[in-house]
Amino acid sequence: MPSGIPATDTETEQEILRAIEAASERLEQLESLWRLVLFYQKQVKRSDLAVALLELMIQEFSPGKESRALIYFVLGQIAQADEKWALASEHYENGLCLLPKERDTAYFLRNNLGYCLNAQGLYSAGERYCRQAIEIDCEQQNAFKNLGVSLYGQGDLKGAAWCWVEGIKVDPSNGEAQKLLDQLLTKHPALKAECAWIQRELKYFRKNSSKLI
Repeated sequence: MPSGIPATDTETEQEILRAIEAASERLEQLESLWRLVLFYQKQVKRSDLAVALLELMIQEFSPGKESRALIYFVLGQIAQADEKWALASEHYENGLCLLPKERDTAYFLRNNLGYCLNAQGLYSAGERYCRQAIEIDCEQQNAFKNLGVSLYGQGDLKGAAWCWVEGIKVDPSNGEAQKLLDQLLTKHPALKAECAWIQRELKYFRKNSSKLI
């Protein structure tokens, strides 16, 4: 195990470590290691230990392509949370190179890579990955939101507005796309007149959504 483990005196950590030691098969060990990664990442807030475990899993356990792609995704998430955009992008790209077929993994590797490229001002590259994510799953708001940021960064205000309207329609409970759209219309008030379809689309969507409740 990496240096620094065990890191707490909690029974949860001890129970997971015992499960790792008792596991007779590599698959069982990997499953317990995933539990420990999530424990350090989510509960203890020790991303350094989570990263060390994930790297150990890649180097020592030779997991299959789908598992490795997921490992790179989590490594990317950790780097992204620390705003290490280039490192996060590298991890997401490594995951994509494995050509994962699992839908959520394939979607979020592209979506998050698009997000990180946007954060670096690489809007055209970010646009490409966000569009790919939408092709995989058009029923999640994330990629519509991030595609809007990509287009806005390239000066395509109407395109950004369309993306955020679609994001609102896909998931009205998530307020991020609505917030971005409101900011856009406040900063560029002429768009309200030029793009009357924005309010028309949202009004029609909300009217029809209310009928389903």
